[in-house]
Amino acid sequence: MKFDLFCLMQKRDETWSMRDVFKDVETSVKLAEQIGCETAWFAEHHFNNYSLCPSPLMSVSYFSGITSTIRLGTAVVVVPFYHPMRLLQEIGMADVMSNGRLVLGIGSGYQGYEFKRFDRKIENAVELTHEFLDMAELAFTQDEFEYHGKHYDYPLTQLAIKPIQKPMPEIWVAGLMSQPNIQERVARSGYIPMLTPSWKPIDSISGARTAYQDLYRQVGRDPNQLPMGLMRFIHVTENPKEAREAAERARYSSRVSLSLRLDYAKFNGIYCEDIESDSEPPVEQMMDNYIIGSAEECAEKILMDYECMRHSHVLMNVQLGGIPTERVQRTMETIGAEVIPMVNKELAAQGSVDPVIDQRPTVTVAA
Repeated sequence: MKFDLFCLMQKRDETWSMRDVFKDVETSVKLAEQIGCETAWFAEHHFNNYSLCPSPLMSVSYFSGITSTIRLGTAVVVVPFYHPMRLLQEIGMADVMSNGRLVLGIGSGYQGYEFKRFDRKIENAVELTHEFLDMAELAFTQDEFEYHGKHYDYPLTQLAIKPIQKPMPEIWVAGLMSQPNIQERVARSGYIPMLTPSWKPIDSISGARTAYQDLYRQVGRDPNQLPMGLMRFIHVTENPKEAREAAERARYSSRVSLSLRLDYAKFNGIYCEDIESDSEPPVEQMMDNYIIGSAEECAEKILMDYECMRHSHVLMNVQLGGIPTERVQRTMETIGAEVIPMVNKELAAQGSVDPVIDQRPTVTVAA
């Protein structure tokens, strides 16, 4: 199993300056590289404190200069907010600047608040994202390409800068798991789905694994070789008070995300209000559902996740709701020194083998 760092860059309140948020991320990314994480991921959100990162590709380019081995991922580029021709070139540039360390996560977006301010229709988001996948595969695998789709129409074009990874960077897909055509595309091309149970129990998303395994069979792939990323909030502590507080901070983040998704968010300046959801579990149950506890308890929960999902990557979200930097660092250090070795030892004893990521661009030409 691969362990990754997921960076949301959240600003809970005025006790954190903008520089504090980014300094915290710098510390975490450097520490992630030291403890052997495979990838550091950077989110994309706009116009409020849920995340201060409007450009994951800019983050990739910046962190490529202060790291040397860790891969750098976008989690995710919200495709409908970009002009596709510019986005293709910026992906190429980020991969060149990082010396081939870019991992390209894409999504269609889910926050209507953002779509309105980008003057985009959320109803078109999935189609735009699907067409961009067509364009990316053509642009990165051919010397020149043209594209004629429902939303995008471009003449014969060549890119002056392309990814140095061949045939193209790994592509991960999030936020499109309810779309059958996207699911089939992900399975056929071998792209990697990214999932999270948020504050729900892990078995609430087990059906997604089963669905992808079925699709793998349908397209002629081995379902046991399905790679998958699972984003999880993790906080290591033996202090019951700290454990509950961590769950409450993660709850704040989930509440904000849900309010933005369902378009009932309220704002005080840039700050989203902490609005209780009708569907949320009690905080005590959240403490069980999140990966919170001692090193041994966290390792056990990660292994329980694996038993349910058989995922290949854990995207560790360790900074939600303004968790103090020193506790974030302590969590990451303990994960590196204790949790990862315990998990890997048990997986080795089980004979578990990570799937080989085998991506095969379909190079579909739009009608």
